Amino acid sequence: MKKLLVVLLLALPAFAEMPRDEKVETLANDLRALSRINALAKDLGDTRQVQLAIADANIDSLRMPRENGTYQWASLQREEASRVSDEKTIEKVSTEAELRNVTITAPNAYRLVVTVPTKRNLFNANNRVYVRNLLIDSTGFDGKLTHTEIPVNVWVNPGDTNSTALPDIGKSVKATAELGVESGSKSAVAQVALLQAKLVDDPTSPYYPAVTRLLKVRELVAAHDMNRGQLRTTIDEALLALPGELEKRAADQQRALQDRQTANGTITAADASPDVIDALANISRMLNGTLQEQSDARARLQELIEKLRPLPAQ
Repeated sequence: MKKLLVVLLLALPAFAEMPRDEKVETLANDLRALSRINALAKDLGDTRQVQLAIADANIDSLRMPRENGTYQWASLQREEASRVSDEKTIEKVSTEAELRNVTITAPNAYRLVVTVPTKRNLFNANNRVYVRNLLIDSTGFDGKLTHTEIPVNVWVNPGDTNSTALPDIGKSVKATAELGVESGSKSAVAQVALLQAKLVDDPTSPYYPAVTRLLKVRELVAAHDMNRGQLRTTIDEALLALPGELEKRAADQQRALQDRQTANGTITAADASPDVIDALANISRMLNGTLQEQSDARARLQELIEKLRPLPAQ
C-alpha cells in the first residue's frame, strides 16, 4: 500500500511557487483598480468593457504568449469553447456531380458538424441531407497550409447530426461541406458548424492559481446581472492569494491599530475599556458634588492618569 502511495505521489505534477515578479505586481495593481471600480461605479454595466479588458490582459500575460499564437502555460484542447455556424437551403440532388457547397471559416477549429433541423420553416417538415465530402484548408500554428478531403458519404435525418473530426486543431480553418437531397422535389435546410477548441491552462504553471481566480472574476463581470458584493469578494480573494499580499494587509492593519492607540490628542471609539469609562463617569459625577467630593474627584482623576500612562521604553 505504501509503495502504491509513493508511486501516485511521484506521478503528480510538480507545482511551482508563484513568483512575485513584474507580471504579479501588475496583476496586484490591476486587482486593486478593479476593486476600486466596483466600489465607486454607480452602474457596473457601464464598466463591463474596461473590467473585461483588464482581466483579459492579465490572463493573456500570465499564460505567456508566444509569437506564433500559442502559449507556454496554456494549450488548445479538443473541447468546445464556441462555434461558428451557418444555415443554408439544400436543393441539389445527391447524385449530381456538383452539390450545394456550404463554406465556413473559424480560428482554432477541430471538428465540423452538419445538423439537419426537424423543420425547414415554421410549417414544413425538413428532409434528410446527404453529406458527400468535407474539403478542409487549414493553416497550422507553424504557418503551413494543408488541404484535406474527407469522404463522409452519409445521410443525416431530420433532428440528427453528423460530426467529423479534423486531423488537427488549425490556427485558421476554412471548411466546405458538399451537401445534397434525395430528389429535386425535396429541398432541405442544413446547418454547418465549426467547433472551436478550448484554451486549457497548465496546472503546473506557477501562475495557475492566479489565472484560475481571474477566470472566475471574468465570469462574474461577463454575467448579465453583475453581483457587486460577490464580484468584490472574488476580486479581493484573488488579490490576497498573491504572494505577500495577506501578510502585507495584516501588517497594515496592525500598524493602523498602533497608530490609533498612540495618536497624539486623538481619541476614537473603543480606545477605553469599560472599567475606565465607569471610573471617568464617577469622577464626572463627583465634580458636580460638594467641595470634598470635588477634591476627591481630582485625586481619583490624577490616580487614573498615572495608571493609564504608558510605561517608559526599556
